[in-house]
Amino acid sequence: MTSNWLRALWQSALARLWYVYPTVSLRLATTPNVCLNALTSAARPSTQRLHLRNLFAEGRRYYLHAAPAGFQMHSTSKLPWSLRQRTRVAAVVFGVFDTEGEVTVLRLRARMALPFLLDVLLLPAWMGVLLVFGPLPAPISAGAAAVLLGLSWLWHRYEAALQAAEMVYFVQVALTELQAAEAPALAAANPAAADFQAEWEKFYDARRAD
Repeated sequence: MTSNWLRALWQSALARLWYVYPTVSLRLATTPNVCLNALTSAARPSTQRLHLRNLFAEGRRYYLHAAPAGFQMHSTSKLPWSLRQRTRVAAVVFGVFDTEGEVTVLRLRARMALPFLLDVLLLPAWMGVLLVFGPLPAPISAGAAAVLLGLSWLWHRYEAALQAAEMVYFVQVALTELQAAEAPALAAANPAAADFQAEWEKFYDARRAD
């Protein structure tokens, strides 16, 4: 019981601290290999795919790497003040394929890139050392260090979530034509309509008998 509780607590903490985007599932009417080929082609800008040009705004680029059960992907963009430098990799998206009958289900999950996650601690740790050895009282120094850590965490998480959202959107758009059509749900039976039909049949049978 204790181990299950600790495992659930660890998974909950991991989901909040490391994962930055809800799990997204796509139902695809094709094989995983076809999906990977479509994503690889879409990741290369081309004048033959002008309908995907919005995916490459601000010099955005997508990098896919095959994995045993699917793929992983990261993305970078151009920096406005530099021609050569690009943004850091803040998030990594993992895609896992699963087969359900004739339909391939692709599940996407995004987490913060490990170097980017560790970067959360750099500035707060350096400033914390300066505050501890500064003239301020210990409670104020500790509070200021905690505030810096919280702000650093929020900024890093926002940056990673933004990158993850862009990559998930890229996958959804690139695989639009391969998505399986959802079967329309059957409408629930209306009890009032059923009662009316039964009473009408009784009335009709009675009239015929007369």
